[in-house]
Amino acid sequence: MAAVFAFALLLGCESELNLSPFDSIDAEAAYQNTNDLNAGALGAYGTISGQNIYNINALMTDNLRRASSNTGQGMQLFNHNVVSGDGTALGAWQNAYVAIDRINRVIDASNNIEPATNAESDLLNRIRGEMFGLRAWQHFDLFRIFSSYGLNGTDLAVPYMLQSDIGKPARTTKDEFFNLLLSDIDQAISLLGPAGFHSNRRLNLHAVEGLRARVALYRQDWSAAIEYASRVIDALNLTPYDEYAGLWDDSNQGEVVFKLPRNTASDGVIELTERATNPDIFFFASNDLVNQFDTEGDIRFQTWFEILEPGRVRVMKYNQRPGQKNVADIKMLRVSEMYFIRAEAYAQPGSQQNLEAAASDINAIKEVRYQNPEMVGFSSSEQALTEIRAEKRLEFVYEGHRYFDLKRAGLPVQRLPEDIDGATTSDNLPANSHMFVFPIPQAEIFANENMIQNPGYE
Repeated sequence: MAAVFAFALLLGCESELNLSPFDSIDAEAAYQNTNDLNAGALGAYGTISGQNIYNINALMTDNLRRASSNTGQGMQLFNHNVVSGDGTALGAWQNAYVAIDRINRVIDASNNIEPATNAESDLLNRIRGEMFGLRAWQHFDLFRIFSSYGLNGTDLAVPYMLQSDIGKPARTTKDEFFNLLLSDIDQAISLLGPAGFHSNRRLNLHAVEGLRARVALYRQDWSAAIEYASRVIDALNLTPYDEYAGLWDDSNQGEVVFKLPRNTASDGVIELTERATNPDIFFFASNDLVNQFDTEGDIRFQTWFEILEPGRVRVMKYNQRPGQKNVADIKMLRVSEMYFIRAEAYAQPGSQQNLEAAASDINAIKEVRYQNPEMVGFSSSEQALTEIRAEKRLEFVYEGHRYFDLKRAGLPVQRLPEDIDGATTSDNLPANSHMFVFPIPQAEIFANENMIQNPGYE
């Protein structure tokens, strides 16, 4: 990418995982054995932020309200003032493509490694599987931010980069994009199959199957969504009610299928709602969100929030580790998402529809989240989808789903009057707003004459 690599030259080490990215030396010299290859893979992992997805989905939607101590932090996106020079868009674009470049370097180098033992052969295949899956993951996140979700195959996605190349690529059509993405996922599943669930600190078989289910949901391939979500559900368990808090101080692995470890503040902090180094609070949980929770019987509310006073509910989701404010592992995928994907696919009209199965999946979530769960039953697709979206909002608040889910469903962002103050200039984002698709960063447009801007930002 033309604009990306100028940024890449400025990247420092973001994480202890970022051991040896080999960005500026000859690949043949850098990658001589599987240990070198593994170091390069860790460098790719260490580049991934994960927080860009959190920020976009929190700030653009209805889950936050401005705190009086906010002095401008996040307010451009919160006020739905999305422009092509926006730093969040640029950061998400550059971060993903720098990671993809590192991934491509590892994949290319892996073709020239001759393993000396069976153990090295297994490691080589696992690394290759991780990198193919991670390349698909990063491209799909770019698609979720910078593309529309319509199914017209000739519409534009984003460039799908298969090689480390400083060039000026054009945007790929959706048909071409998803052919390449699904090919990467298929290769990853094939290579990771023998290793199975080797670690949730790196991409693994079930994480790639979960990605495949997520892609199928966005592409309205309901049967594939059910199939791949079921694979993950059958392999891994939901976290019980009394163990749930341990997911968020990272003291237990629980239902986390794939995460980006953050061991100390030097690995990155999550400053979504408050500053890590002082008491400044930027945002509280919205009144609208709090109203949806059973504040006494829902373990999620009990774990993630602190009621300071009515209307001032502090977000504590990523502030659970003693002495490590705003330091938390980035949860890229949890088993619970697979229940929501499968439930939504079962609820959609079509031959796969099974409202009883959809209700069963939502009730499985309720059983481990509520002290006294009220089970649901669905009598229509519309009712089921409405209730599934409502429960999913609670399950994944500030985890990077809400904005994308509203976009997929063709629904607006609507904020309550009590969540609006004098510095909040937008109380809604219409379903047909062009800002449900982020702009290609202006830096990329300037540097790449082959890049086409999204509608509404010209």
